[in-house]
Amino acid sequence: MPVCLGAQATEKKDRRTIMIAHLFWRPAALAALLWLVHLSVARAQTVTQTLTLQPGWNAVYLEVQPSNNSANAVFGGLPVGSVWTRAERLSAVDYIQNASEAAFNQAGWLGWFHPSRPEAFLNNLFSVTANRAYLIKSTNATPVVWNISGRPSLRQPAWVPDSYNLRGVPVDTNSPPTFLNFFRHSKAHYTAATAQLQKIYRLNGSGLWTQVATNDATKSGEAYWIYTQGASDYVAPLTPTVELGDGLDFGVELTELDLRLANKSTSAMNALVKEINANGPSAVSYYQFVTNLGGQWPNLPGILVQTPAAGTETRVRLAIRRQNFGTNGYASILEIRDGAGTRLLVPVIASGGGNSVLPGPSNEARGHAGLWVGSATINAVSEAHSANSTNPTPTKSELNLRLLLHVDANGQTRLLKEVIQMWRNGTYTNDGSGNLVVDKPGQYVLLTDDTLIGQFQGATLRDGEPVGRRLSTVGYDFPSTSGSNYLNVAGFFAAGQTLAATLMLPHDHPNNPFKHKFHPDHDNLNARFDGPAVESFTVTRLVQLQLTAAPPPGPAVPDYGYNELGGNYSEVITGLHKNPVHVAGTFRLRRAAYIAVLNPSPTP
Repeated sequence: MPVCLGAQATEKKDRRTIMIAHLFWRPAALAALLWLVHLSVARAQTVTQTLTLQPGWNAVYLEVQPSNNSANAVFGGLPVGSVWTRAERLSAVDYIQNASEAAFNQAGWLGWFHPSRPEAFLNNLFSVTANRAYLIKSTNATPVVWNISGRPSLRQPAWVPDSYNLRGVPVDTNSPPTFLNFFRHSKAHYTAATAQLQKIYRLNGSGLWTQVATNDATKSGEAYWIYTQGASDYVAPLTPTVELGDGLDFGVELTELDLRLANKSTSAMNALVKEINANGPSAVSYYQFVTNLGGQWPNLPGILVQTPAAGTETRVRLAIRRQNFGTNGYASILEIRDGAGTRLLVPVIASGGGNSVLPGPSNEARGHAGLWVGSATINAVSEAHSANSTNPTPTKSELNLRLLLHVDANGQTRLLKEVIQMWRNGTYTNDGSGNLVVDKPGQYVLLTDDTLIGQFQGATLRDGEPVGRRLSTVGYDFPSTSGSNYLNVAGFFAAGQTLAATLMLPHDHPNNPFKHKFHPDHDNLNARFDGPAVESFTVTRLVQLQLTAAPPPGPAVPDYGYNELGGNYSEVITGLHKNPVHVAGTFRLRRAAYIAVLNPSPTP
């Protein structure tokens, strides 16, 4: 949304816009600009975990994955002799009593040795991942502070049942809970009948594994041997989950995703959701039902409080506002806390953007390229015989007309009568080794020319057969051919602009409302029925769509201005009456596809 800037800030913004405009004339500079955009998104999803490596053995739990996660890059600059991690197997493993015995150099372990050591050729630990425990032997005589930056992940390794697991716990650095409070809600780690925790061991300063007491405090970034009795998917007393992947990835097209907050405890809790590290002003909304208003999408507050009941899960509907992006991407992190020591991080990322790099309605129209589907709601019509015959007056009921519009990559808007989605196969080639690889990938296409259908594949299956998806409207008719079954619209498809299209049905058009093939007064034939005569009227409709910055009345949407647009609808109809008929209403359109080309070539 527009931001009010002072004179100095406005001047800086204008200079920046001019500089970016000049960059577009230099391909190398443009590549550098896109690289900076990517770097900005990457930084927004990066957090720094601080660990202290004591002399000798350390059991650490990494909560982030570095962008360059090769073991050599992560550990090569540290005074480290070797690093070990468990290659988890669904079988039992005995924990190590004394880390200095190096008894873990056996099957089931992945190890890394510093390249300067002769054992380096035995390395089989090549990459470092988030939410994994590592045993690190520091060769330094004094403690070493290690700041490791990377992307957090919700993906947790599976617990190996009836076995000791080398794991850490996602807890708050400043207020960690006790082992009892963290694990008491997990049947695999706490036996309620005896009020006993399963055995947990931590590495002490002497390099020995010692059993923890129930009231000992957990520590962020520390790894333990934790016995798990039976199968378990326990993560924490408050467990966030997402629909797919290890975070909230909206990609290019998704507007809404669910974040689920599960309360594993036996009492209600406050789940606190806070956005951090955003690469610009927040572009995240959440769904809220408001009495008398219905569903609303307010901006995510500083801290969003949810209260899942004991043993239940709360669904938080989150949406991305691409119209608020200042770049071609958005990224941030959601910090999830329960106020009792649990802390997890959820990465958020989205592609696309509502703000053009260059200003102006023509550039905004290009950013809206794709197929737009919606409806016009007619709720006012003028009274042709009244003193003010140009003033539409409210009707007792509404008339809804489906709208189909397409915007191409140049910003040209077209009014469609029908459109068919089909599939175009990709092409293949051989790589340098002679292997068959994809040259140009397949993609969905949009057709308004029925004669092209046979040259493409179906976009969906019906009764086992590939068929196309057809969208059509009967509310807008105009003369056309099979190759140009659309009408060019004047104006820019952008907020604050007006689109205008003139639909004309000649007197002899088959769909002209006055023409009747079998009525002698409306068949456009003379009195002897042996020659043409004009007995019908040409009907003309001047349709105008005024796109407004604020949404018209209707359900609230989070992405208005990017994937949804609307505004005021008007028509002036001549030919039906001696006086023009004026109609008015509102309209809403939603982008159904990002395909910017109509009737493409059958080959990529």
